[in-house]
Amino acid sequence: MCIFYQKKDADTCFDFSVLNAYNYFMFIVIEGIDGAGCETQAKNLYQMCKDKSRLVPTLIKYPDYEKNIGKLINEFLYQNKDLTAEQQFLLYTMQFIFDKKWLTEKRKQGLVISDRYFTTTLCYQTLEGIKLDVALKFATDFKIEKPDVVFYLDVDPNIAIQRKSGEAKEKNRREKDFEFIHRTHQQYDQLVKNQVWTKWVRIDGNKTIDEITKDIYNRIINYK
Repeated sequence: MCIFYQKKDADTCFDFSVLNAYNYFMFIVIEGIDGAGCETQAKNLYQMCKDKSRLVPTLIKYPDYEKNIGKLINEFLYQNKDLTAEQQFLLYTMQFIFDKKWLTEKRKQGLVISDRYFTTTLCYQTLEGIKLDVALKFATDFKIEKPDVVFYLDVDPNIAIQRKSGEAKEKNRREKDFEFIHRTHQQYDQLVKNQVWTKWVRIDGNKTIDEITKDIYNRIINYK
């Protein structure tokens, strides 16, 4: 990635005053229950940061169904493949371990925006039976890259369910399980309150899409 310097000649294409006001070298995660709008917000935030800073951030999404063990995760979610809590945990976390070196380098180059991450595993797989302290020790032992901040989209689970029900695309096993969605809402609330593993910031996810994107963006540029 090329960063240009503020100077008087014709090569100038970036004003460093923008970069000083904009916390660009960060790794952030967008989290929330199914139907919270994580994918939408990650994409909108990516575009807003790109438009306003003129530096291209990196956008990633987990799980990645096309890469390494992502196909097994896809089978679990969409083809009802039976997996134990331990198998689920290892499958999901393997992607973060595989991507560790890549993520470490990317966050040195600019803003990394992730649609879900290990923080999703801390919610979903602990509900499946993995103990939270075991999951956190695993993250430490295997040096899973820790984000600077997690923006949690706090949405009323009943509203999230309505959103999901109105979507035309195929629903996975978790998106069909309304009771589980309510349980994840409770679990995320505890993760945020206790600031588990990294810094969490609660975002009012019941606002309009544009309001939420602007809220997250403003928090990034004013992040301390």
